[in-house]
Amino acid sequence: MTFALADLPMFAALTEERMGALASLARWRHYPAGQVLCTEGDPADQLVVLLAGRVKAARVSAEGREVVLAVEEAPVAFDKTALLVDGPHRATRTAMTAVRVAYLPRAAVLELVEAEPSVAARLLRTLAATVRDLDERLLDAAVRDVPARVASWLVRGCADGRVALHGGQAGLGAEIGATRVSVNRALRGFERRGIIAIGPGEVIVLDRPALTRIAAIPG
Repeated sequence: MTFALADLPMFAALTEERMGALASLARWRHYPAGQVLCTEGDPADQLVVLLAGRVKAARVSAEGREVVLAVEEAPVAFDKTALLVDGPHRATRTAMTAVRVAYLPRAAVLELVEAEPSVAARLLRTLAATVRDLDERLLDAAVRDVPARVASWLVRGCADGRVALHGGQAGLGAEIGATRVSVNRALRGFERRGIIAIGPGEVIVLDRPALTRIAAIPG
């Protein structure tokens, strides 16, 4: 599915005139799977907006190991915080599928934030949700074992009862800091208990309250 700039929450309330002016400043690109859209450490002088496809955000540890931070689907804008504070990209984002991308100049985005209260308010809500998600991920790594981390990840992603495994079980493990084997063991355990069903490329959540209890912070 392909989206437009207006489908991005932070731009949803803009007038047609404002949206047209913003779109005229964008660079529009199509890339195949495997293309790097932005690289960790490079200046974030543009807002990268994903309008179609799926992208992996990752960083490289001091030991050279790739750490997957998130798998993101359109429509979404990357590194809004870095753009606001004139910082570098915090992760390398690589297309997992064919993608359509718009690059918006930093100056144009900042002008909108200053001039349009709706953009500023929606941006704040988006950033707050990002911080909340990061807090949850830090909590996972600090106090939850692998089954609890898998349960927490499934609870966060199962809005409609189904959670796509875009990167497979290895991709899920990379996101939560676990091996594919330990993720598989946790998922199979949940399936035997009737909490989930494992389908091709997805997990179907059958008992969300049970997953929520497993994901609870140990007392």
